[in-house]
Amino acid sequence: MWLDRSFGRGSYGWIRPWLAPYHEYTHFAYAALVSRLAKPGTRWLDAGCGHQILESRLENEEKELVSRVRLAVGCDAFTDSLRQHRTLEKLVSCNVDSLPFRDGTFDLVTLNMVAEHLLNPEQTFSEVARVLDTDGVLLIHTPNAKSYEVKLIRLAWSVVPRSVGLKTIRFLEHREPEDVFPTFYRANTRSRLTQLIPEAGLVEVDFQLIEHRPLFYFFAPLCILQILVARLLRTMGKQEICSGSFLGVYRRAQSGVRLREGSLIQSSVSH
Repeated sequence: MWLDRSFGRGSYGWIRPWLAPYHEYTHFAYAALVSRLAKPGTRWLDAGCGHQILESRLENEEKELVSRVRLAVGCDAFTDSLRQHRTLEKLVSCNVDSLPFRDGTFDLVTLNMVAEHLLNPEQTFSEVARVLDTDGVLLIHTPNAKSYEVKLIRLAWSVVPRSVGLKTIRFLEHREPEDVFPTFYRANTRSRLTQLIPEAGLVEVDFQLIEHRPLFYFFAPLCILQILVARLLRTMGKQEICSGSFLGVYRRAQSGVRLREGSLIQSSVSH
């Protein structure tokens, strides 16, 4: 336990302030942005909601968000996850590429770590645009497929037995096997979204790459090496390669309103 705290999973706690104070915990950054978008009159759909809206440690913040908005609905294709949802009461079992809601039902739709699982992102984004009201907003939080971290993870899944991969995820991320789903990464780069989003009738409002906790945070020597390599790549202008995830904000195009770049996404609590 001492070794794990000092040089294993706990080592990032002392490494980050020293080498990477600019790192953001991606789920805290997402929570901060949702808090700015979810206003008292908002009708909100969390698509692909699973059994919670925010990261496990943010249960109180999640409850406050749900109680704040006018309407909070979650939908997911996995009914077992819906049955276990810790906050939402209005839940619908459906696929995100066939939403059973009327046109213009929601002001805000969130896809939190969902885009990487989409088989037909074109259809999903078209459905999201349909259920968004005039001036409605889509928020996407997802891994960045151009990052070296995602490339390494995809390589690992191709060579490591699934049982080993699931045990590793449970050890590092405390996620059970039933919470691990197939990934396709068909809408996980800004360049790809630049193609898909206009086709759905949406326009980009804001976009932020997030450089977060290193992939090898669980072993101090590799963690330090990874941070140093990432710093070098950043100085070379390779920010997209270093950033493991991103936040994208998109608005219904017919509103004719486009916010100034960077006006929504701000720095959040770091991890």
